[in-house]
This record gives sequence, structure tokens and C-alpha cells, in this order.
Amino acid sequence: MNAKTTILIADDHPIFLKGLKEVIESEPGYEVIFEAKNGLEALAIARTRHPMVTILDIDMPEMNGLVAAEELIKLVPEANVILLTMHKAKDTFLRALDVGVAGYVLKENAVVDIIQAIEAVMTGNSYISPEMSSFLLSQRRAANHNPTANELLSTLTPSEMKILKLVGSYKSTKAIADELFISEKTVSNHRMNILKKLNLNGKNSLLRFAIEQR
Repeated sequence: MNAKTTILIADDHPIFLKGLKEVIESEPGYEVIFEAKNGLEALAIARTRHPMVTILDIDMPEMNGLVAAEELIKLVPEANVILLTMHKAKDTFLRALDVGVAGYVLKENAVVDIIQAIEAVMTGNSYISPEMSSFLLSQRRAANHNPTANELLSTLTPSEMKILKLVGSYKSTKAIADELFISEKTVSNHRMNILKKLNLNGKNSLLRFAIEQR
């Protein structure tokens, strides 16, 4: 029998935490074994007990979820962290990407999105609530892109530009491979080449760059 995916949820609203736990545990293979009511408590649990997935509300007392996520990922780089938020804020979202957060879920859609988010981060992919994706698209700047970014983009091949666009649509490596009828290894190679050409490094740097160019 396969071991269950162990999960920590941190939220200072007991009713929301209880409801989210029930949603998660309604799916076979998932078990919420740790709960926390603030960021400091969540960080202490996550760094010592190593849940497979850590779900943090951003707005918590003692230490907010974004700071807790940053501290946790510094200590445990392989940690799978999902942030929950009430707010559609681009700056906060981009900061979460910089930190290395794998999932970003709006609380208004958490009941629907949380299982997909857990599945995504457990397979090494990122997950952003569709509502958040729509909001980011609506925030696209009408102004021309940064000339430096345009210069870097001009170094990409048509295939690399196509992959960059799909990355910016939150497509996983597998989804991109399926859509373009190529192997996942080929997609991974293209992604590595794009990172080099754009002088990017970091867990979510390519996703962030792709989003900012939309």
C-alpha cells in the first residue's frame, strides 16, 4: 500500500482550516497531519517534521505566509509550498515566484483548486488558480516592453518563443510536450537554452519572465 501524501495547513481561521482539511482528506492518498494557526508555528513544524506539502495562508499573525514560505524554502529547498490568499495582487504573486513557491491559490476558489494544486506541486509542476491567471492577463501593460527584454527575446528561436509563451500560460513540461508533439526531454532542453539566453536562474525565473512579457 502506498504511503499517503502528508500535508501541513496553516491558517488562522479555524473554520476555513477545518473545511479545507475535509476537502483534502476526501481524496484518497492525502492526509493533513499537521495544522498551524500562524506563520511561526507553521515554519517550526515544517522545518522539523517535513510534510510533503505545506499550505500557508498569506495573511497570518506572528509571521505571514509569504515570509514563512521564504524562510522554509531557504532551509528546505525541496519543500513543496502552496500559498493561499484573499487578494489578487501581482506584486505579491511575483514575489512568491521569486521565493520559490510552487502553488498560488485564491481562497475564494480553494475548495475547487486545492486538490489540483497539490497534484501539480507533487509532480514538480507549478499551479496558479485560473482566476489569478485571468487577473494577471487583464493587468497586461499597454506600454512597450523593456527594450533590454526585447533584445534578449530576439535571441530566441521560433520554437523557443513558442515554448516561452506556453510557459507563460502556466503549462507544465508534459503539457507543452503534448501540445507541440515533442518529447519532455526536448522541452526541458529548450527551457535550459532559454534560461541561458535570457540570463535567468532560479526556480521560477522563467515563469516570472514569461508572465511579465505578456
